[in-house]
Amino acid sequence: MQQKYLLFFNSQAGEGTAQKVAEDLENKLQLRGKQVVQLAAEGQEEAIKQLIANLSQAQAVICIGGDGTLNAALTAFIRAKKSVPLGLIPNGTVNNFAQKWKIPLDKDQAFAKIIKADLQPVSIGKCNGQAVVSSLTFGSLANISNDVRQSEKQKYGLAVYGLKALKNLHRNSSYKTEFYNDVFSMPAKVWFCLITTTDFIGGRRYLGAKNNGLHVTMLNNMKVNKLLNYSYFAFTGNLRKSTTLTSFDIKKLIIKTTDGKAAGTRIDGDPGPALPVKIEWLPNFVSVFM
Repeated sequence: MQQKYLLFFNSQAGEGTAQKVAEDLENKLQLRGKQVVQLAAEGQEEAIKQLIANLSQAQAVICIGGDGTLNAALTAFIRAKKSVPLGLIPNGTVNNFAQKWKIPLDKDQAFAKIIKADLQPVSIGKCNGQAVVSSLTFGSLANISNDVRQSEKQKYGLAVYGLKALKNLHRNSSYKTEFYNDVFSMPAKVWFCLITTTDFIGGRRYLGAKNNGLHVTMLNNMKVNKLLNYSYFAFTGNLRKSTTLTSFDIKKLIIKTTDGKAAGTRIDGDPGPALPVKIEWLPNFVSVFM
């Protein structure tokens, strides 16, 4: 039986254009003698189940979307304990993964990369059984981001997050938190925490060094001077020049609150599990066309 190319997408992503992109890709692949299956679902869990059910017949999976769509695909790989070559046609709001790995934002150029079939291993994170493709956040800014609807992102773009932050900043506070693993433990009062798998966030580089592991940066108990410091990051993209921030690199981490507050996370732009969470580094987890 000939293996198939699975076109994996959220029909609501990219202002609803993903379906049209999928149809165009299907035609191009069929002209090259490839068998193609479209897998589209609006809900992430349903999409993950569909992909797992079809993964055994996949020659490759091509995601049409942004970091959220990639997250669903790689979460399916994690749960199925199986990985196949992965391609990306960027069609999201930020496309952080694509910009980090220099995957063209133009869909025809991105398709040409897939057909060229040059594969490169890529490392990701895992949180409570879910992939972390680009970033995991928790704290007040993550709470604000979880209030942003998909329709608002499509209408206003990234500016909507700044507007929400200014409107709701006074309502949020810090979380007493513990970061630990088998060899260390660190208490912290966290207003905002960012964990990334690469040195890119929001489509821009924010770290100078490229380390082999998860990058953890946190803004501690919020004060006016730290708010100004965070504003500096928002405009310059550089977090680690700050003296008011704590940052380190790690490969395995458990995070929990110690003050009884419920703290949700945000993974790759979408709501994630609440703390406590266990986060791990998965080196060279998937081969990507790039």
